[in-house]
Amino acid sequence: MDQRKLWVMLFAVSIMVTLIGLGFSVYNYFVFDKPFMTPTTKGLLAAFFLCAAMVAISLSKLSKK
Repeated sequence: MDQRKLWVMLFAVSIMVTLIGLGFSVYNYFVFDKPFMTPTTKGLLAAFFLCAAMVAISLSKLSKK
């Protein structure tokens, strides 16, 4: 497995975890009438964007080689 495939798989796993977490937030919003943007949701989105930036930087460095 080369590095490019590893980074793409990491990004795919990050997308899946983020979507599952957002699904729970939407469920809590509609079923239990809780606010959508809780600190947990903000942390989840921050972690996703950090992972996306990390993957983008590493893939751009790999393509220059």
